[in-house]
Amino acid sequence: MVTTVASKHEGESAWRNPWVWLIVGIMGTAILVNTVLITLAFTSPPGLVVDDYYERGKNYLYHQAKVEEDTERLGWQMQLDVPKTPHIAQLDGYLFRALDRDGQPIEGAQVEFAAFRPAENGHDMVMLMKEIGQGFYSAQPEFKKPGNWDLLVTIRKGEDQLDIAQRIFVKD
Repeated sequence: MVTTVASKHEGESAWRNPWVWLIVGIMGTAILVNTVLITLAFTSPPGLVVDDYYERGKNYLYHQAKVEEDTERLGWQMQLDVPKTPHIAQLDGYLFRALDRDGQPIEGAQVEFAAFRPAENGHDMVMLMKEIGQGFYSAQPEFKKPGNWDLLVTIRKGEDQLDIAQRIFVKD
């Protein structure tokens, strides 16, 4: 003789069980998050990559050694003063000062101010800084987008050249 035990949930749909809803909810959330991430990956701009990245990578250590050698040989002291809170579409003054090994102002040099957006290309700026005397040079760039910007100031005097770099955050 075979006896069967009747369950109290017999005949009910599985959709009434909260565990089924939990599993379906987790899978649905995973699919939604992946869909959003894939969409963002295809619609947002990529980071910046230079065209000759391989050659630049091969020469990186040589370039770093040359920069250190030039910095020590020249003994120039450089300082870039930036506004406390730069904003987009606002002309702020950026002041650069260069002194030689003896603390004397470097005058008559060509000083270039460059600003690069590390997140996307197409908004880079390069301009010559205006000499205002006593080793001071100024520029008034106008940033078009908020976010991180890498600043690079290059000073050239005769055959000598040195750079100074700084990152700023531009607000809306």
